[in-house]
Amino acid sequence: MKEELDFSDMMDIVSKISENKDIIYEIFNLISMLRDSGLIDALKTIEGILPDNLDFLVKSVTSKDYLDIIFRAYGTLNSIIYMLAEPNMSEIIKIIGYNSSGIAQSMIDGTSSGQPISIFKLMSMLKDPEISAALNGIFDALKIIGDSVKKLK
Repeated sequence: MKEELDFSDMMDIVSKISENKDIIYEIFNLISMLRDSGLIDALKTIEGILPDNLDFLVKSVTSKDYLDIIFRAYGTLNSIIYMLAEPNMSEIIKIIGYNSSGIAQSMIDGTSSGQPISIFKLMSMLKDPEISAALNGIFDALKIIGDSVKKLK
C-alpha cells in the first residue's frame, strides 16, 4: 500500500535537494558529459544486443571453468611480458625475427637436399663456431626446460 506524501514530506524532500544541490548539479554535469561523449548511445546499442537471458551469460562468464581459463591465460601473458622485458630475450627475439627469412631458406635448403650426413660431415659441422655456439645454447636451454618441467611433478 502506497503512502501518500503530505506537505511536510514534500518540504523535507525539497530541503534535502536544496542541501545537496551542488552534488546534484555535478551528477547532471557528469551525465551530460557521458551523453556528449557518445557513451550513453553506446550503452543503448549494447543493451540492444545483450541476450534476453543475461543471467545465463553472467553465470557462464563467472563459472569456475571459465575463470580457470582466464587465470591461466593471464599467467601465460604475464610470463610473456616478463620474458619480453628481459633485455637479452627481446634481443634474441629480434635477431630471430630479423633473420627469419634467412633461417627459413636455410631450413628449406637443408631439408630439400635429402642427402644423409656422414659422421665426418657431422664432425666438421660441429667444428663450425656458429653451429657449435647455437648447439651449446640449445642444449643449455633444454637443460633449463627439463629441470623446470621436472619440478611440475
